[in-house]
Amino acid sequence: MRRLLLSAAAALLVGALVPLPATAAPTTAAPAASSPTALHLPAALPLPAAAPARPPALHRVVRPFGLRATASAAGARLVTVGTGAYLVAQDSGNGWIKVGHAGRTGWFPAGYARKLDQIQYQATRAVAVTTRPGAGSAVVSLAAGRSAVSTGRVSGGHVQVYSAGKTGWAPAAALRRAVVAKYQTNVAAYLYATAHSPTRVATLPADYTHATRTNRALNGRIHVEYGGTSGWIGAAKVTRVALGTAVGKLAWRQSAAKNVARWCRGVPITAGRGLGNFASMSGSPGRWKESITLDTAGLRGGTLDPNHPQAVAIQYHECAHILQYRAYDYRPGTLASRMDTVYGRSNGTEFMADCMALAMGTKLSGTSSDGWTWRAGYGGKCTSAHLAAAKKVIAGQAV
Repeated sequence: MRRLLLSAAAALLVGALVPLPATAAPTTAAPAASSPTALHLPAALPLPAAAPARPPALHRVVRPFGLRATASAAGARLVTVGTGAYLVAQDSGNGWIKVGHAGRTGWFPAGYARKLDQIQYQATRAVAVTTRPGAGSAVVSLAAGRSAVSTGRVSGGHVQVYSAGKTGWAPAAALRRAVVAKYQTNVAAYLYATAHSPTRVATLPADYTHATRTNRALNGRIHVEYGGTSGWIGAAKVTRVALGTAVGKLAWRQSAAKNVARWCRGVPITAGRGLGNFASMSGSPGRWKESITLDTAGLRGGTLDPNHPQAVAIQYHECAHILQYRAYDYRPGTLASRMDTVYGRSNGTEFMADCMALAMGTKLSGTSSDGWTWRAGYGGKCTSAHLAAAKKVIAGQAV
């Protein structure tokens, strides 16, 4: 098939305690050097400070110890800090944290306190964040879906959270861990019950985006969610994608675009049953537009899996035409003439697109897992000379 209208058609044939840290002198920040500024604002109009995205990190004391005036066990004792006390680290160094406690500021051994995890939550319903667990006045309201970050403290079914510069308590029942990362399967993969278990709880399709609310990685697996089930998937089977990527299976054309992204990233793809398979160019010098159209119908009825080797071979073939256009500066006549010469027979544009697809790493025939034989392309042979030329065209060189 060949389309001219400045377009060319292509083919389908289809917590342990630690010893006290070593003595260290407290650190003091040197005063900042003054420097002239280009912008002068009156003191009556201070710039507003943006609230930090997260609360200060909290540490909970796991072993009592005396707060020291210096970062040393030999430093003067200021006050005893008991087990269970919460401390906010203002500074740290050499195994000590600088904290405030009982009206005094001093140094406490970091190994005697456990840093609490800060977890990002989303409100499942509108809820008031109050000054005390389940009581007190409201300090901020969380609308359904709004995010807040926990300080790590919990009490009586309530979680201490931070939002919009305010800290207070929200009922745990009204909170759910927020999605913190998303991963997309590169191939079909299994979801396992635990990080170490061989028990499979689901089979995940290729090109499926999964959310994770923990982003835990262990034993070469990542904790994700799939269809309401949480489990572990092999890290080698997935790629991390943007947080805004929709959860679920990619559309057929999106899977195809992912398959050819190395060479034809950004080329618009249209896919549908009965559309045929071809690559097109249109426009004028300096304003060329490229596109790829793909047929989703399988040879035996149904829809062809976009990641089936036959479908991938067709996708690579059409992408190869785009690369041919580029290498020959969108001159179809010159392209056809050179491809006929390089391949050694007429319709060389199509046969060389097959050779380019092979050089890209696909196959043009094979046997499926259910035993049926498939073929794609125009049935020609690709010699070592053809493949060498194909690689040059892929690299953008005319041959």
